[in-house]
Amino acid sequence: MTAPWFDGNAGYTRVFLENVALNLKVGATEWEKHPNKRMKVLASVECFLRQERHETDRLDAVINYDRLYQMLEAWQERPHTELLETLLQELADACLADPRVEACRVALRKPDIYWNASAAGVEFYRVRGS
Repeated sequence: MTAPWFDGNAGYTRVFLENVALNLKVGATEWEKHPNKRMKVLASVECFLRQERHETDRLDAVINYDRLYQMLEAWQERPHTELLETLLQELADACLADPRVEACRVALRKPDIYWNASAAGVEFYRVRGS
């Protein structure tokens, strides 16, 4: 496995949201599929882009994490989704929709799924063009 391009040998910017708490209708088990059941899910997003230096004080010159935050918030109104992977792929696609984003890492964690584990979840790492 080769190292990612943003390994410290080149300048890059990391835009992120960490542990956004959501209440979602999600899960594959029968008890998770109950019509009134919502799961606490923590969402984290990282977008990476090549950038040696920040040059201007304009919102259109940067990756706007509010667009991703609003997407996550809207998930709380969705009907039941069986797999975290379905949501993660949508989130990774949204990150890479901005052509400046060269890679992203997205994760969804269920902190309350097992009594003796801090969380269970899934994480995707995607690189543009791979």
